[in-house]
Amino acid sequence: MDIKAKRAEQMRLVNEMRAIDDKATTEKRKLTAEEETKWNALDADQENIGKEIMRFQKVAEFDKQMNATQEPKLGDINASGDRESNKEEQDQVARVFNKYIRLGLPNLEPAEQQLMNRRFITDDKGKVTIRAAQTVTTTGGGYLIPQGFSNKLEDAIKAFGGMLQAAEVFSTDTGNPFLWPTDNDTTVVGELLGINTTAALAAVTFGQVLFGAYKYSSKTVLVPIELLQDSFFDLNTFLAKKLGQRIGRIINQHFTTGTGTGQPGGVVTGATSGKVGLTGQTTSVIYDDLVDLVHAVDPGYRTDPSAQFMMADSSLKVIKKIKDTTGRPLWLPFDGAVLSPDVKNPPTIMGYPYTINQDMAVMAANAKSILFGAFSTYKIRRVMEMSMLRLAERYADVGQVGFLVFARYDGQLVDAGTHPIQYYANSAT
Repeated sequence: MDIKAKRAEQMRLVNEMRAIDDKATTEKRKLTAEEETKWNALDADQENIGKEIMRFQKVAEFDKQMNATQEPKLGDINASGDRESNKEEQDQVARVFNKYIRLGLPNLEPAEQQLMNRRFITDDKGKVTIRAAQTVTTTGGGYLIPQGFSNKLEDAIKAFGGMLQAAEVFSTDTGNPFLWPTDNDTTVVGELLGINTTAALAAVTFGQVLFGAYKYSSKTVLVPIELLQDSFFDLNTFLAKKLGQRIGRIINQHFTTGTGTGQPGGVVTGATSGKVGLTGQTTSVIYDDLVDLVHAVDPGYRTDPSAQFMMADSSLKVIKKIKDTTGRPLWLPFDGAVLSPDVKNPPTIMGYPYTINQDMAVMAANAKSILFGAFSTYKIRRVMEMSMLRLAERYADVGQVGFLVFARYDGQLVDAGTHPIQYYANSAT
């Protein structure tokens, strides 16, 4: 793919969009129905080009990572419960796991059954526990998901929501309560001392944010036996996509607007008010509002690499039509005016990147529709590893096999009182 040419085509479409906006602005009127239709079509075309570029760059980056020599990662557990030691063993586990989900445990060779069964340990009461997952299961057929399948599943979860891309994710081997320490020493300054003068005492006060491990399920996905028996059917991709999207939907909702009681605390729930729209701005935002929102966040967070906007796609559409006081659009299809194939050169708003999150509120009265801040301060805890159940007998009378994945997550905004992420709220009337 000629990324530079694609970028040029994207820029051409954006310039056509701007020309439509500029004409209406000069004539001091709103877009006509015909102009609105053309603008939306141009916008859809440039978005598709952008997605095509990102897909190509993502595949190129994935190939680069696969070809590089990497250290074993947290949670890369092999059949004996140890870190994955070589690619040959990983491939063997993946092959047997694929055969297992197609045919079930009884149809595996004795050596293959032993390979799968070594992923379990049994306590003195006969309960079977998946290694390193702190998850209790029965003889229903639950197994740790091999690394290759897990990567596909994680990609599906990440691609769906937005929060897993923007926030900082950390993993733990167990689901025990996890305390994240905080402190706010921003009001304490040093002092000037005279000779033979004792320094004043100013202790640091620490706080903490508690992370739990909420259990999520994909709900059961039913697959006809005929598809399981069809070797041409890419079962791994199908299951990873379906299971990942289902878990992705629920955790993204909770990471966005969760109450923090019996579920993760959402980023919107934890954010503070940075700007409220003026009367009449129930479905709109103006340039001055976005400036105020950005500057409501402390400069220390504004310059953080994770500083960005977050909003629903419908809110992005509103912002795409806004210009600053010099007539320069706030939204740019890439950072700067120079065409670049750089994967780290995403579209920007006022020079800041943004993430589309469809679980953010659409613009309406009192809606908290736009976030801005350092998203590395929102922490997502993932308990390794995910586990899968293969339910064969339960749905045998309808010729189907059920697949079910469990995963454990929590998320909290780590705010020591410095308000690292703030929101824009539309006006009440």
